Amino acid sequence: MAESNATQVILTDDGLKIINAQNTADNAASQAGNADSAALIAQSTANAAKSAADSNYNYANSEIAVQSNATAKAQSTADNAFSQATTAIDNGKVTSQAVTDLKDGSKLTIADLENGLATKVANSDYASYKVQTASQIAQKVDNGTFSAYQTTTADLIAQKVAISDFSAYQATTAKEISSKVESSDFKTYQTQTADMIASKVSNVDFNNLTISNRNLALGTATAFTMTGNNTVNNAKTIYTTSKTITRGTTITACFDISSTNTTGTFVIQFGGGTWQRVTVNANNPLTTDIKHYSCTLVTTADFSNGLQLRLDNATGTVTVSNFIISESSKEVNWTPAPEDQATQTQITQLSDDINLRVTKGDLIDEINLQAGNTLISSSGQLTLSGKTIYFDTVNPVIIPSANITGTLTGKTINAGTPLNQYGNTSYPLTINPDGLVATTGFNSMDGLRTEMSAGSFVNKYRAVHSSSNQYEAYDGVFSGNEIALNSGFTNGIDTDFKQSVSGNQLTGQVVLSPLNGITLHGDTQQITFNGTSADVTPKGIIITPYGNINPNGTQNIWYVGNGPTMKTASFGIDGSGANNIQFNRSLDIGNLNINTYHTITSSDNGPIHFNRANGSSVDIFAATVNYTSLVKSSLLSVKKDVKKADTAYWAQLVNSIDLATYQYKTDDNTSHIRLSSIVDDVNDTKQWQLPDVFIARDENGKLSGVDDSVLLNATLATVQEQQKEIDQLNGHNMELEARLNKLEAKLNG
Repeated sequence: MAESNATQVILTDDGLKIINAQNTADNAASQAGNADSAALIAQSTANAAKSAADSNYNYANSEIAVQSNATAKAQSTADNAFSQATTAIDNGKVTSQAVTDLKDGSKLTIADLENGLATKVANSDYASYKVQTASQIAQKVDNGTFSAYQTTTADLIAQKVAISDFSAYQATTAKEISSKVESSDFKTYQTQTADMIASKVSNVDFNNLTISNRNLALGTATAFTMTGNNTVNNAKTIYTTSKTITRGTTITACFDISSTNTTGTFVIQFGGGTWQRVTVNANNPLTTDIKHYSCTLVTTADFSNGLQLRLDNATGTVTVSNFIISESSKEVNWTPAPEDQATQTQITQLSDDINLRVTKGDLIDEINLQAGNTLISSSGQLTLSGKTIYFDTVNPVIIPSANITGTLTGKTINAGTPLNQYGNTSYPLTINPDGLVATTGFNSMDGLRTEMSAGSFVNKYRAVHSSSNQYEAYDGVFSGNEIALNSGFTNGIDTDFKQSVSGNQLTGQVVLSPLNGITLHGDTQQITFNGTSADVTPKGIIITPYGNINPNGTQNIWYVGNGPTMKTASFGIDGSGANNIQFNRSLDIGNLNINTYHTITSSDNGPIHFNRANGSSVDIFAATVNYTSLVKSSLLSVKKDVKKADTAYWAQLVNSIDLATYQYKTDDNTSHIRLSSIVDDVNDTKQWQLPDVFIARDENGKLSGVDDSVLLNATLATVQEQQKEIDQLNGHNMELEARLNKLEAKLNG
């Protein structure tokens, strides 16, 4: 209740004496109560109550000379007066009939009264009086007649309260108080009464109450019971909450719990979200005695699904009672939630009590105050004018539409309502004072966030489902000198978008930069060409992270050139190998030139060598070979096991060769007749004689033709043998010729 303004009370000198005496007696009684508190209070209350009951009718008819800053309608003021009268009877604060004589006396103020009382209490007489009074009251309380007196007093009080005069007193008092109220007091009353109503009555909107011991759990006046089924994670909701308990709220939960046996353990936790527990330990033993628990914590998520009792391997019936969870940093006593106390009658009685309305024609302006709600409504223009206008609120200020002509300095702007999805409590749109603009959204599969700040634009993707602890994640970063597209994962779900897709959490990256061009890194990063709009299926090439070229779709070749009809080179890239590599221009390979005119040219006029990988000469297969000269390497330096050949043997081998004339199957009828030895690769029993030493074989040992090099040198051996025979014949001829000459000479002589 709001503090009342100073009130002037009109008292006579006799009245002042009576009040001083009464207060002194009350103080003395309070001191004596320290010795025997229970008995003294009972005696004092009974005496004062009887006196008050005897005098309440005259007191009600007296004029109450109080000028107040409060007003109320008849019903409210009557209830208030009735409460005051009851309190007076119960507490013994009505002293005597002399109070009614104070009306026309001295005009002392409350401050004057307090100064006078202080002087009286401080004088030396008080100490003696206090001792005497305490002794007298103690004797009276110890008197054996007290019990009977107590019963008699109670009966008298009941009779006084029940008499018909009391109802008349109640109505009369209400009228007197109502007549004393002036409409000019309304504004002060408005503030005071609003506080009174807020402390007494609350309507269905309790979410804005900020009482530290306000119980956020509903229905806690009824204890919760649950029987364990001897399994783990056996959980049931015990109480719902009157509102969502948001992430980061400091709360204290306390309760009593007992079980019919000691089997199993328990924990009380929030339902859903992070399943945060409201007990210090995760596994609490069950006992048959009632045990009290208390825990203060800070919430790790938004919780709106109430609280659960989880039993593990329990078999008994568990009872939870006196449960309270409040926005408090320490334990508070149990009290039911305001929703469980307020009645519709209370709300109805007070809902219209504070309503300031000004009307003119069809225009209505009003101020309506209600517990938890304040309405300021204007059918025209509403102006808030002041050097500083400050909105002091925990929750956001909601303005459906606003035109801000100035600037917002140092403020964060949040648009929409908090997401409260997957533990994320961000707003769909947030503008921070440092210039960061962030938008956040979720669907059933993923979360998306875009952040824009000076010189940077970042898009983030986070998966919300995963079969492991690694959740798929992507970051797209657009800065002044590059565009970086990162793919990877986060360790655990990252709905707050705080983990970076970098380092060992980076699996792929594409960077486009004017400084370094295009950079590809990762197993799936590639440049893909899908063809033209006329291609029904993808067709083109794929450039891998290593820079290799692979076919895409039905693409079979990749060419370089000035167009499809002016290809410089064409490369077959199909999987079947059906398409060749083709060069349509002269090809220079070092000092070797291969042109399109069937010519291989030595660019530096040097010899052209055909070698094996080991450096030795390689076989060359050709049809007709036209050459200017034929040089066979026969250097002694490259030979071993060199022996003089038996020319007669080689001549004999040559003479054993069967020569044949023939044509190749590919020859036409214009081809000339060919003559050579025959390598019989058809018949198992050779029909054409050719010594094996003259037959050439390929690297696999397969017959390939005649080794003309051996045959040529064997023919040379044959010539040498024939030359020997010729020389012998020439010598013999010369001898015969000499003999013939001798014979002719004799005959002629």
